Amino acid sequence: MDTRLKEDHFTLFRYVSLAFKNLRRRMVRTALTISGVGLAVAMAVSLGGFVMGYQGAINRSIDMLGFQVMIMAKGCPYEAATLMLKGGTGLMYLPGDTYEKVKNDPDIESITPIFVGIALKEGTAKDSEKTFTIINGIDVPSFLSMKPWLKFQSGSGRWFSPQSRDEVVLGSEVAAFEHRQVGDSFEANITPYGNTEAVYRQFKVVGILAQAGTQDDGTVFMPLDSARSAFNRPRQLTILGLKLKQFNAATMRDFENKWLKLPEVQVVSLQQVKTTLISLVATAQTMIAAVAVIAVIVALIGVINTILMSVYERTGEIGIMKAIGARRGDIFQLIWLETLVICLFGSVIGSIFAWFGSGLVEKAIRSLADFGVSGSIVLITPGVVGYAILGSAVLGFFAGLYPAWRAASMRPVESIREGV
Repeated sequence: MDTRLKEDHFTLFRYVSLAFKNLRRRMVRTALTISGVGLAVAMAVSLGGFVMGYQGAINRSIDMLGFQVMIMAKGCPYEAATLMLKGGTGLMYLPGDTYEKVKNDPDIESITPIFVGIALKEGTAKDSEKTFTIINGIDVPSFLSMKPWLKFQSGSGRWFSPQSRDEVVLGSEVAAFEHRQVGDSFEANITPYGNTEAVYRQFKVVGILAQAGTQDDGTVFMPLDSARSAFNRPRQLTILGLKLKQFNAATMRDFENKWLKLPEVQVVSLQQVKTTLISLVATAQTMIAAVAVIAVIVALIGVINTILMSVYERTGEIGIMKAIGARRGDIFQLIWLETLVICLFGSVIGSIFAWFGSGLVEKAIRSLADFGVSGSIVLITPGVVGYAILGSAVLGFFAGLYPAWRAASMRPVESIREGV
């Protein structure tokens, strides 16, 4: 039994060794075919990583908002949610008494009022274009109960007091872009409601947040009343963020029906927003999958063509092998192994390129469109790479069937005559 097993292993090793020798005969053609498979696999892996990464980015961005439900002014809830993910606002405001009406609801576990405004930043000497800064007016205790992960950079300050009128805390991206540290001043032009001209305001930076990988990194925070006063909307809010004691479809429906009676508000479940955004991505997934499939099919046609050309060039050689005792199965296995080797090598090389080039792929994708989420949108995992290599092996198995059958079906005498 052991002797037969050793013979089988030796035979397989001999076939693999012979397959490599045959492929090395035409190095340029073999290299080009492997490159074609590699490019197709790299494209498939990158697109698969984008699908996974974008879905994960949507989930993270919504989860990192910190609350389950938003109450906001009437409008398109999905547009408003997307703007929130990007750190912006549709500039629609709630009456201030909405908070007083809602906060005592027994179904609410926690609630935080948020006022969002847009401040204009003048261009620097190097960049003359004007930019916009997102300012969030918050109530610190309730806001941190929603986002306990927000921390300051090491030795980078504190939160402002509720009564402060000239103190701000900067997100990490804002601080880096503005080159600000704790104790520096932060300047912005704010246009109060009812004014036609912006008012220059100067604030003191009392804290810089550590990077969180969310929309908060690009936000300037100040006390709620200070922000409302700066924008001359002393009794208005942008959003109420809530967590419910029990969050499921039934409780969400009851809560929504309860507060939709207020004519000026709408209630939006972030789980519903998440589901809707992901379903929209599903349409793009179909197109992406189609592109990847076409690329793989083209590569496989190239593999089949290469192996068939190799078979025709070696007609005489195959005839001689059969004449001296090689069986149909031996010829079939040899040609089939050559196909499998090309597909496996191509898939490994393509996966490596996709893995190390994921950063460049992400930059290219982000340069084409703003996807409205923070964090990485291309996520290439070992699982994605493993499936790509396994898929290539399976496709190589089927791609090698016809060339191998063609070679195994040759008759010795005719093959030797044609090869002469």
